Amino acid sequence: MKTKALTLVFIIFVSILPVEFTSLSDLKVYESTNYGCNADRNETWTVGLIYCTDEMQEGYTLFSPMASNTSYLIDEFGREVHHWISPGDHRPGLSAYLLDNGSLLRTANLGPNQPGEFTGGGSAGKVEMISWDGVLEWSWSYSTEMYRSHHDIEPLPNGNLLMIAWEYRSESEAAEAGKYPQDDSSRAVTTSSVWPDKIIEVKPIGLDDAEIVWEWTFWDHIIQDYDSSKANFGIVSEHPELLDVNYIDAAGSASGGRDWLHCNGIDYNENLDQIAISCKNTNEIYIIDHSTTTEEAAGHSGGNSGKGGDILYRYGNPESYQRGGPEDQVLFAQHDVQWIKDGYPDAGKLMIFNNGKGRDIQYSSVDVIETPIEGYNYYIDKEEPFGPENLSWSWDDGIEMYSAAISGSTRLSNGNTLMTFGIQGTLVEVDYTGKIVWKYISPVNDLGIMTQGDSIFSSNGNKVFKVSRHSPMHPALINRDLSPNDYIENWQNNCPDIESLPFDIDGDGCIDDSDNDGIDDSIDLCWGFDDNIDQDNDEIPDGCDLLIDSDNDNIADEEDKCPGHNDNIDLDNDSISDGCDDIIDSDKDGISDQQDVCPDYDDLIDKDNDSIPDGCDNIIDSDEDGIGDDDDLCPGFNDTIDYDNDSIPDSCDDIVTDNNIDDSYEDSNSIFTTQNISIGLIFILLIALFFTRKSSG
Repeated sequence: MKTKALTLVFIIFVSILPVEFTSLSDLKVYESTNYGCNADRNETWTVGLIYCTDEMQEGYTLFSPMASNTSYLIDEFGREVHHWISPGDHRPGLSAYLLDNGSLLRTANLGPNQPGEFTGGGSAGKVEMISWDGVLEWSWSYSTEMYRSHHDIEPLPNGNLLMIAWEYRSESEAAEAGKYPQDDSSRAVTTSSVWPDKIIEVKPIGLDDAEIVWEWTFWDHIIQDYDSSKANFGIVSEHPELLDVNYIDAAGSASGGRDWLHCNGIDYNENLDQIAISCKNTNEIYIIDHSTTTEEAAGHSGGNSGKGGDILYRYGNPESYQRGGPEDQVLFAQHDVQWIKDGYPDAGKLMIFNNGKGRDIQYSSVDVIETPIEGYNYYIDKEEPFGPENLSWSWDDGIEMYSAAISGSTRLSNGNTLMTFGIQGTLVEVDYTGKIVWKYISPVNDLGIMTQGDSIFSSNGNKVFKVSRHSPMHPALINRDLSPNDYIENWQNNCPDIESLPFDIDGDGCIDDSDNDGIDDSIDLCWGFDDNIDQDNDEIPDGCDLLIDSDNDNIADEEDKCPGHNDNIDLDNDSISDGCDDIIDSDKDGISDQQDVCPDYDDLIDKDNDSIPDGCDNIIDSDEDGIGDDDDLCPGFNDTIDYDNDSIPDSCDDIVTDNNIDDSYEDSNSIFTTQNISIGLIFILLIALFFTRKSSG
């Protein structure tokens, strides 16, 4: 929901930008749709785009159907944006790579009518370099009775390329190498010759020539414990750097055992100047030193590693060098070993498509391992096999995703992993947590372009060896016209007069209303939710609204304590919003603020009962003598009465004196004071005088 809301905000922001703007670069780059990919056709389509979300890695996918002479570049919706056709009309044999200049470097299968006895799967014999415009720039054949290229190649930074090839070794050569003879029926292969794999580095010359500038072969690095009379006799477990010439682990191995190793994938690490190679029939991957000369590559010293052409590292099946048993095997007919690129999640580790053929329960997985690298070499204990014991990352979908042969995988820059389940021609992208975010099924088989509804298992199937994903900023794609064409497959478009993508989730060619809210996805503000529901009337549908706030107090309705009012206004800080507060009483005196006589003080406290709350009373004078209680010397009495001026109010004075005469009275307020008696006598005399004068007159 947050993603949709952020998308909405982004769209609104973009809509107010000026129409004309200056880009950061004058380069012409075709971007994928701003809406991202959104499709779910698992129930409606059998080929082409099956499923995608906007969490897929942006870019264009290159794939070469094994039954076709064409390699395709498609966008995230499966629409063709470009293709290359083999000038020699060859099927791939089996890989193809997009070069930085936009040319395609593509292996070519020369077919069965080639010299020699090389009949194993993945046969090639030729490589073609085809320009962006489809012109043959260079081609070269490597196919004689003595050798033939097969499966995979690897473009190098210097413009050269690495090639895997079979080389022919006769019965006498096999015997000299200590290979089991045919009369040892318990261990013999069914043929006398063998085809060990080799690697050559090729420098293209002109239009159809090449120079082999470096060469390495397994045959120079073999050991055996069968015939002690041979030079390569030794204890296999003590030499993990060598290959046991008599070990073969693939049941019913191809071509009667002559395709002894069946190497099927190659990769190059420029930082280490090392090569990784996958060999299916030993269930192992190997790393060798490329920094050697060809002479050093044939020996056991030289190069950055100091070990010449010996195996620097191997993984997958310790039984092959007698440091484990069948229970220790972890790779099963694997393909496509690759170093993960710098800057990508798990950079520097190895990714392997583990086909799973031979597992107790057959399923395929993609595995990532961290090699025990030490400089240019790899740590191994004197008696234990190479590590690691545990995988760094792995993904599988159980028996639902199983490809017994071919296949590949590659890590993408955002951490997603793009996988090829080759037998089914099915491409799957998962995020780092393992969630599927894109699925595409090749719509090409040996009968040609397929139609929606066709089975992928019809005829000879829709096999794909492996694929790659390329960013719109890839050097090969800059300034290219990548305007999408139609889908590759034949399909029924129910709305041919409109452009339905990216709003055609089910693949019928029409713009969908995927959330059934009566609003087409093309103008839908909140995909997956009802745009008509907007409880807070902020013009953001509730399904995509980060904050549903009907009273605009920045508090979500579901958490709002006082709906319709501002929860943030609480003058009396009693945790009851004022809009829902029966009494707003800031000073907690039980009297509302509107009726409060003395704000911030308790109106009920009035010690001197003068109807002025003490908090607002200028003088609190309980005995009304004009002196505040705090300063009152004689509470309850008039402090101003002090007849004897001794600073003790008379009411609290034990002795009241007059003119400093030592006459004391028990009661300072008695009427029988000297002053009162004198006044009384004078008053009596005056009355007597008055009556005397009246009688004499």
